[in-house]
Amino acid sequence: MNWKRLLICAFAAALFSIPAQAGTAGLYGAYWDTDEADSSWGIGARAGFDFVDWLELEFHGTYYPDLGADLVGLPEALNISAIPVDGGLKFKFSGEKPGFYVGAGFTYYFLDIEDGEIDNTTGWYASVGADFGKTHTRGFVEAMWRTMDTSIALNAFDANANFEGFCINAGVNWSWGQ
Repeated sequence: MNWKRLLICAFAAALFSIPAQAGTAGLYGAYWDTDEADSSWGIGARAGFDFVDWLELEFHGTYYPDLGADLVGLPEALNISAIPVDGGLKFKFSGEKPGFYVGAGFTYYFLDIEDGEIDNTTGWYASVGADFGKTHTRGFVEAMWRTMDTSIALNAFDANANFEGFCINAGVNWSWGQ
């Protein structure tokens, strides 16, 4: 089964199936500090659809271009890039300014390594954040915890890597139907 196609189709179906519902779309900058790899700055996009005022189905994807890693058992530092694609639920505590929320969901990680092989894998995330601003254009800042395990192969060396760690995202959301 091709996970990339499945995720793209699910994301497209979610985007086009409920266009009249209230929702959000946004862009953000990101920072991820992992346990076994270096930290990386990244950029991302997000979309969300409200079930009710306090519950949102959300999708986001982030591109981290430089998660270099010095893993035990491997002879050299590696150049790793990651694209986590997340899908989950966000629980909103209030519509006040600022509005606070928590979220959690599952992630599929598209991973690439310059020299060698790395396995794409799944994981999960949990987030807490706040948004602020006007009704249809709101800034946000959130903290996330990501977790995932993968396998890396470089010539004759193999290693397992745990890239769990803390993330910060900050950006702007635009909303409709609210």
